[in-house]
Amino acid sequence: MFGTPPAYTHVVNPRTRSLKITIDPSGEVIVSTPRFTPKLLIDAFVKKNVGWITAQRERVASLPQFNSLTRVIIFNQEYRKVVRYSAAIPSGIGIQGKELVFNPLEPSGGRGEGGGDEQWEKAAEDSLARFLKKTARSYIFPRTIALGQKMKTTFERISLKEQKTRWGSCSSRGNLNFNWRLVHFKPEIIDYVIIHELAHRTHMDHSHRFWQLVGQYDPEYDKHRGWLKRQGGSVG
Repeated sequence: MFGTPPAYTHVVNPRTRSLKITIDPSGEVIVSTPRFTPKLLIDAFVKKNVGWITAQRERVASLPQFNSLTRVIIFNQEYRKVVRYSAAIPSGIGIQGKELVFNPLEPSGGRGEGGGDEQWEKAAEDSLARFLKKTARSYIFPRTIALGQKMKTTFERISLKEQKTRWGSCSSRGNLNFNWRLVHFKPEIIDYVIIHELAHRTHMDHSHRFWQLVGQYDPEYDKHRGWLKRQGGSVG
């Protein structure tokens, strides 16, 4: 119990009654706690679980990458990343067959201002993030509306975020938040997360009645839930 605990990010979760550790896809340690949990208690909890943290980091490191330097997975389909300078295709990011093509050309046919590999890499990363968010929105928003109607459930607003510890969340006001990185997963997994959060509009807990409702609209929810947990994420 002595020594310095591993570095971690502390997240306060008013809905939890216990301390919880998760490891995000980058290997970062996330500790969620109830309000007013003393730092001394959190440090002791992290140190006590050093062995588990190490094992989970190794497991996360061995998982397939959904977005690497050379490839990206979108809706469970793999695409090879390529840079192609061409005035014949729109600038920015686009899918062509099994390739995700980044065309840095300006609409006028030029390469814009500046130069250098770092600038183009940063431009490609920014362009890809915008493309993935837009693609996630194009599926999640209409699908949430459709599933909400099917479940006879209403909600206030849908937002896309990049949450550290959740793939989705539902506020007491009826606002639904989804992690835009769900775009990497197959539609059945995304649908499970949507159904999970919509079910919270009826049951703001994880009671037996809540899971019964989830199972009514996703009979394979246990398999989908397990898949998400094995990928190092959590759904709340």
